[in-house]
Amino acid sequence: MALSRRTLFTAAGAGAVGIGGSSCGSGGAVDPSETVDLDVDPASLSGEIGLLTPDFIGDDRLVLDADVIAPFTEGTGISVAVDQVDWNKLNEKISTGIAGGIIADLIMTGVGWTQPFAEKGIFAEIPADYIESLGFDESVLSSTQFEGKYYSLPQALDLRFFAYHPDRFAERGITEPPTTLDELAQVAEELTGDGVVGLDYLSGSAGSARQAFVFLLYAFGGRMFSEDGLTPRLHEEPGRLALQWMLDLMSTGGINYNLRAAEGQPSPFQRRRAAISLVATGNWPTWKTMTPELCEEGAVEMFLMPSGVGGDPVMFQGGTFLSISSLSQNKDAAGAFMKHMLDPEILGIANAATGKVPPTPDIPENPKIAHNLLTSFALENLPYAGATEGGSAAYMEVRTNLDGIVESCLTKRSTVTETLADMKSLCDDAISRL
Repeated sequence: MALSRRTLFTAAGAGAVGIGGSSCGSGGAVDPSETVDLDVDPASLSGEIGLLTPDFIGDDRLVLDADVIAPFTEGTGISVAVDQVDWNKLNEKISTGIAGGIIADLIMTGVGWTQPFAEKGIFAEIPADYIESLGFDESVLSSTQFEGKYYSLPQALDLRFFAYHPDRFAERGITEPPTTLDELAQVAEELTGDGVVGLDYLSGSAGSARQAFVFLLYAFGGRMFSEDGLTPRLHEEPGRLALQWMLDLMSTGGINYNLRAAEGQPSPFQRRRAAISLVATGNWPTWKTMTPELCEEGAVEMFLMPSGVGGDPVMFQGGTFLSISSLSQNKDAAGAFMKHMLDPEILGIANAATGKVPPTPDIPENPKIAHNLLTSFALENLPYAGATEGGSAAYMEVRTNLDGIVESCLTKRSTVTETLADMKSLCDDAISRL
């Protein structure tokens, strides 16, 4: 893939790029088009590689160092330098690295990030035959491709669905989880009252307003962009249905926009102020710490987002993806470490630490994962993890501003029609700059 000065200059809003004789890591010329050889014997490799990660914070870092990196270094002699950055500063960190010609050899990003950085030539192509050998479900690979080639692989999934208090259901005589979006709205209304909100969908415990909208968009049969990523689709009829569904439920009290939790405090669902809640598998460590009673078998039940068009239910897919920098001087070593991180045993160890979900159920028995009921539910339903952000090389620009547009609609500062028009305009502008 050609790596022009212009493409790198515009990548992720990077301000200045010096790629003439691009250098990174320990310095020296780099050929961005050099392919990754994943068949090289790791014992024949050497040197140091850099890992940029927004995960493994706090105590989890010990697991990364001792249980993930140390065995790799002992087996190969390749050292791994970790650069840890907050998710909110990750895009800026990558952009700054590109501008300075110093970017980590292995980069961890999120769902929706692959196409923008692949289009700019920043991520190296990953051989398809290796990815196919992993046997991952197609649902978890949908965000890894750009123009039919692979540029990332999921290392950890943060999957989202609904959890509910079964005793609250029993009090209202509700015996089964809803199977359609109409039923979900009706159940949320029936559960509302006595200081309890039926459905906590917007408090942020499982994401942002943007992600809440995208989840419903998929449930109504929509998608964000055309297959080639060059035409926005999120403003079409499924988008209108998604926005209206939230507004209608807010008008009946089934969703309360003002339902929030103070930073560091238990969510409304944990405090039993919500009967049903959108949850993420990453919520489990917080539950274990703050409200361990919710982690007992039978204390909480789960169900997937029902379809709004009579199809399969859907699960929202967030997570952390691995990509090899095209500017890496040590691509094969970076590839060897990527393979190591995707080893089933290492996947189990790493995801047990972070509370996230391995991208495949084919991992050795791990007590922490087995006892994580949110993860167990997510693994059982992995083929439904089809609702994802992104799908366009322009998505990093869209992502930044889409939250505000959805919020504007939910707070009645914009009508549904105005909101959809703003979404289209945002996407068209971003795509025009590709």
